[in-house]
Amino acid sequence: MTGLRFIAAMLVVSYHAAVTLVPEMYPLVSMGQTGVTFFFMLSGFVLAWSMNPRTTKREFYWRRFARIWPLHALTALAAVVLVFATQGDQSAPQLLASLLLIQGWLGDQHWVYAYNGVSWSLSCEAFFYAVFPFLAVRLSRLEPGKLFRLGATVFVAAVSFLAVLLALVPGFDWGALFYTFPAFRIAEFLVGVCLAIAMRKGWKPRFGIGVGAAAAIGSFLILEIVDGIAPWHTAGPLAGALCIPGFALLIAAHADRDRCGGRPTFAMSPAVVKLGEWSFALYLIHELVLRTALELGPESLAERVVFAVVGVAVSIPLAGAAYAFFERPVEARLRTRRSGGGPVADKPVPGKVLVDH
Repeated sequence: MTGLRFIAAMLVVSYHAAVTLVPEMYPLVSMGQTGVTFFFMLSGFVLAWSMNPRTTKREFYWRRFARIWPLHALTALAAVVLVFATQGDQSAPQLLASLLLIQGWLGDQHWVYAYNGVSWSLSCEAFFYAVFPFLAVRLSRLEPGKLFRLGATVFVAAVSFLAVLLALVPGFDWGALFYTFPAFRIAEFLVGVCLAIAMRKGWKPRFGIGVGAAAAIGSFLILEIVDGIAPWHTAGPLAGALCIPGFALLIAAHADRDRCGGRPTFAMSPAVVKLGEWSFALYLIHELVLRTALELGPESLAERVVFAVVGVAVSIPLAGAAYAFFERPVEARLRTRRSGGGPVADKPVPGKVLVDH
């Protein structure tokens, strides 16, 4: 499961490399943004998989703060430096909105993507975390059958809602509005929560890693091909919603493998797992590196490709350093302080511990 996070992160990285430096490559990676869908679903799955009824809401919220905000603040500071160095026109209120993780609610793209643009997804995560303790109590009372029906209903509702809006008002940029809107993106998180609770209650997938991988990769490739033939104005949120079933099968298959053991897969190799641990830092760092590369002024296609490749190559070890020397120790110190001197840890269901981003 941890290794899959790196693969999802690289989907997003490749998408931003195209958008920032090599637009000629965009048709090949236009659906890379669906990596965010995977992260949202995995976040819901992991929180529900490892939830402990003895954990208070205050403890839960503090752990979530310790998990995401310190590195977010550090990369926001780096973004401030980059904006000033490049004479950007972003403002102090925009920075405050980003630090408070409310930018996803504001709608205006100049606010949503201000400073470190990728942090809009943390605005969604903050909303997910806020409602999770209340959702978990209610959903944990449901049996697997009802959980799956709820998840299917959420999926159909999300897809239908956007399809109807697109049909009724095709000229409006619904994609820009709903791609970063927390109240819409919670559909992906909710499906992950339902899946995890169903597995906690004994449901076991009757398919293996191969089927899960084929479902996820197949849905991704179909969307990529369709987008290349007839680009959608709502590609981001609609494509993400359409990937929910395939990603759910992938997560269920790998979670069952993690729980029950079995032959190692590529995502379970030590190197990929280590890269997966760096995925949150990679996600927050890579766009800043790519924007810096763009400021260096590559002009020809060959130059821009080289700068993109070097930018990605630099981002990965930078993420490793950020994880080892800042993200992990700061989170541990904050958790220890809140627990009064002792380590704080959730007690997951039997099996390997899954770590969300």
